[in-house]
Parts: sequence; C-alpha cells; structure tokens
Amino acid sequence: MNRKNTLARFSAVNIVMAAILMSSIPAAGQDLIPVSDVTGSAGVFVLRTGAPKKFVSRTRSTRTKSQRIESARKVNRQYTTLAKTAPRRTRTDAVDPNDARLKDIARMDKVPASKLFAGVGEYYMDRDNYNQAIDFFREALTMNADNTIAQTGLSEALALKGNELLVKDSFPVARSFFEEALKYNAKNAPAYYGLAEVLTEMDKADEAVANYEKAIGNDPDLSEIYTPLGALYYQKGEIAKADEYLTKAVAASPNDAQAQYYFGLVRYSQGKDAEALGAFRKSASLDATNAEVFFYTGEVLMRGGNARDAVPEYTKATGLKPNYFEAWLGLGNAEYQLGNFQGAVDAFTKATKLKNDNYVAFNNLGDAYRQLTPPNYNQAETNYNLAAMFIQRQPEYSKEEAADMYSKAAFSIAKQCEINIKQAKACRWDAAVRALEEADKLSTSGVDAANLGWAYYNAARSDIADGRAAAARPKLEKAKMNLQRVAGSDATFVSGPMLNLGMALTDLGEFPAAIEVLNKVVKKEPKWAFALNELGIAYRGQKNYKEAANSFKSAIDKDKNFAQAYYNLAEAYYRDGNVKEARKWWDNLKKMGRGDLAAKLDVATNGGLRTGG
Repeated sequence: MNRKNTLARFSAVNIVMAAILMSSIPAAGQDLIPVSDVTGSAGVFVLRTGAPKKFVSRTRSTRTKSQRIESARKVNRQYTTLAKTAPRRTRTDAVDPNDARLKDIARMDKVPASKLFAGVGEYYMDRDNYNQAIDFFREALTMNADNTIAQTGLSEALALKGNELLVKDSFPVARSFFEEALKYNAKNAPAYYGLAEVLTEMDKADEAVANYEKAIGNDPDLSEIYTPLGALYYQKGEIAKADEYLTKAVAASPNDAQAQYYFGLVRYSQGKDAEALGAFRKSASLDATNAEVFFYTGEVLMRGGNARDAVPEYTKATGLKPNYFEAWLGLGNAEYQLGNFQGAVDAFTKATKLKNDNYVAFNNLGDAYRQLTPPNYNQAETNYNLAAMFIQRQPEYSKEEAADMYSKAAFSIAKQCEINIKQAKACRWDAAVRALEEADKLSTSGVDAANLGWAYYNAARSDIADGRAAAARPKLEKAKMNLQRVAGSDATFVSGPMLNLGMALTDLGEFPAAIEVLNKVVKKEPKWAFALNELGIAYRGQKNYKEAANSFKSAIDKDKNFAQAYYNLAEAYYRDGNVKEARKWWDNLKKMGRGDLAAKLDVATNGGLRTGG
C-alpha cells in the first residue's frame, strides 16, 4: 500500500522527535533514536549507549630493562656501603699487592700463602676492583681449598662482578658469575638478587621471586630489593605481597621514582585512586622520562571522571613513547568524553595504525566518527565492520559486544540513507538488514531482533516508494515477525519496537492489530507525539476518521510544531466530510511555513480543500 501522498509520517526534517525521546530514555543503557528515509517513514532504532570501550591488556606493567639495570646499580651500591661498615662475611686483613712478603710466596707453606693472597683479594675488594679480587681469591683457594675466607671472599667478588655486568646489560654473562658465587657461599644475598634479575629478564617470574626472597632472607638490610620484588609480585597478580614490599620500598626510599611508580600501580589496582595519583605524581617529578607513569596518571584521572586533566597526561605519554598504543587509546577516550570528537578520531586512528587488528580501537574510532559534526557515517560503518571482524577472531569473545558492533554499523548505514536522500543516492537497507541479521545471531538481549524488524520495515518502505509493492510484502512480514519477538517482552526499550510493530501492521493492512499495539505505546509513552500520529494513521486505514482526527489532534497538543500531524488532521477531517475543520488545519499548515505539505495535501484531496468541496 503506497500512502506516500496521502498520509505523513515523521520525516527527516522532523527531528523534534529526538528531543522528545531524550525525556524518556530507558534506564538499561539503550537510546531510542529516530531514523528517517525518503518515503516519509522512519521508526525507532534501539542504540546501545555508553562511552567508547577501554582496552584491557592481558599483561601487567613489567619493569623495563633500564629499570632493572638501575635496580642492579642501587643494590650494588647499597651492599658495598653496608659491607664497608658491617661486613657480610668474615674477612682477613687487606694486603697491599706490593707487600714484600709476596716475593717469597713460592717458598711459603700453602696455608699462610693462601691467607696472604686472600688479603690481596681483600685489598682489591676495598677498591671495588672485582676482577683482581676474583683472581687472588681463586689463587688463595688453589693453595688451600679449606680457606673459608677465600671462599666467601670469592663468592662476594663474583656476585658483585655479576651485578656490574647487569649494569652493563650483560645479563647472560652475569648469570654464570651468580651461579658460581652460590657454589662458594649458599647465603650470598647479592648473588641471589642478581640471579633473580637474570631470571626476570628471562620471564621466569616464579624462580625470580624465590631468589629475591632468598636475597632478602639472607640480608634483610638490602631494602633496595623491595622494589623489584614488589614489582614482580604485582606482575604476577599477587597484590597483597606486592603491597607489602612496595610499602616498605617507598618508606625506605621515598625519592625512588621506580618504587613510587609500582606503589602507585598497586594502589590503582586496589581502587585507592587518591594514593595512586599521589604516587604517580611523585614518580613523575623524580623521573619525567617514564611514559608509563603519565599513562597511568591519565587512567586514574579518567576513572575519577576528570578527562580534562587526563588529556595532557596521555599526551605526555605519547610524546615520550610515540608507539604507545594504550596511551593513544586512552587519549582518544578522554577527548571523546570531553566532546572533542575530532581529537578522538585522531587519537583512535593512531591506535589502529599501531595495532591494526585491535577491535577496541576500531570500535572506538567508529564511535568517534559517528559523533563528529557533521557525522561521518561512512567511516563509522567501515570501522564498526572491522571491529566486528576482529573481535570474532579472539578465541573467547563477547557475543553481545560483537552484536553491538554490527548493530552500530547498521545504524550508520541508516543514517547515511538520510544523507543519500539529499544527494539523490540509493539507500542500502539490504546492507543494514545483513548487519542486523549477524547481530541477531549473536545477541540474546532482544535489541537486535527489534532493530532487525526495523530494518526490514524500512527496506519494505523503500520498495513501496519505488513501486515494488510485491517485493515489500515479504519484508513487512519479516519486520512483523522480528518485532513481535520483542514487543511482548518487559525490556526497558520495548516501546520502540512496539511503535515499529504498529507501523508494520498498518502497512500490512492489519489495522485492528496495529491500533491495539499503538494504543499500548501511547499509554506507555504519553509524551510521544509521533506515536499518537501513527495511531491516527492506523485509524485512518480502518476508515475510522473521527478516532484518527482525535489522535492527530492529541499529537498536535503534545507538539505544536508537528507539521505532519497538521497534514494528517486536515486530511482526516476532509475524509470525514468536515471540510470547514479540514481547511482550518490546512491554513495552519501554511502559516507554519510548510507550503510543501500544504501543496501535497491539495493534490491528495484533488483540490477539494481549495475549492471547499
């Protein structure tokens, strides 16, 4: 049934509908959005709402190699300082390598000779010359394998030499020094520490933790180990243990940027945002080169709803680390929250280039394109489709999230239709239907069944407008079927599908059923002028012109600017034989500046309003 010239539905220019809808948005996270097409049809699309998605990394922040090197430097420094005031082993007197006794070493008994060489080893230990110390302690043991001072001295020299190698980024070579050191002294704290650092480099977290613990157990004064041990517990997700050691770390070294950073991460994971922010700020003031600390500062601020202050933090992070995917995504989210959608597009675009298969980045980019002024629905559709493709490549993915992406792609196609109309381009309702069929397969929420019915309905209306009534009929039936799946539910968004169902039933000529459904909508949503207009159209189809006129009049009472209702009211009065009232509302339509609709009505009544007959 082609009623394009006789009855006016809300069209693309009647966007007042959106304002009405805003007063009755459902509470379950959906928005009801009007989408119009060239036929004068539209309907209500159920759009899931919410901010762009946040990417959650599967790995926790790990210490960088430079941070591990810095830890090795600090532990070495702390150990040697402690050892000079309170030696960690029994020592012998230092012997100058120029001591005259050394000239007769070949004629000496092995035991005193071994002691003398151990003394030279001590001399070089005092000067942090570990290579020479190692050589003399080894020689001392060659002379007397039972020289315990030489054994523990060699062990200490090997461990401190290994830590020197860590500082020089020679982790594999350092490992052999630590392992040999422990052969000579099973309680060597620096050796356990160094081996833990090597194991951390090798991603052997459990073994590394065990060695850090042994280091602390054998020398509790080595507080510099608290930070790497706490950081590793954090990485393993053992937050209570991480808290224990990192609390000690910041107490012992409040000006340690690394300790403050990891302490901040622990507090962030515990939801203690004020403490986390304080720690991150402190860390940044001590080390302005750590991109991660600025990123997490932004994360804390965003969680507290402070997007404005988060933007410069994310910007600093991306400036220090241009390939920082998470920071670009965070920046996009912050810009989006501030309504700076072009900034969000720029940031999300950068994120998609860094990870060109990340569904979150593509989904968020689609959201940002959709919010631009004017919106770029073409780009939005493209990015939603990519997001839907990439999320389904995950071994375990949220089917509801994937459905949402297909749904938003369909919505973008529909909104492109509104633009295409003005450019005399065809609408792509078939593509919208396909996207929503995919969404409906994945979703159990009912949202996508409702939207699929809406898409079939609009596809049918497009066929009707093009004179393809036969092609429209099965689409209207599919619209009816899908909308009925939802219309009887208790979903918070049910009013939208019910409205769409009533419209489909009207177009199918099932007027009593349409009237029943639309009366329920009007009762449920008394402020919806457009629902009253649709009820009037259903009564009009039944040739009940008096009830039709009452409904159109009620629509106008709700919205004095609802031009289509003026058109329909005048037409209903005319069909009911009340030409006087019909002309009155026809004149009102012209006074509103809607001469276009007045002219259409003149044609629809064969000039009867103009001539009074």
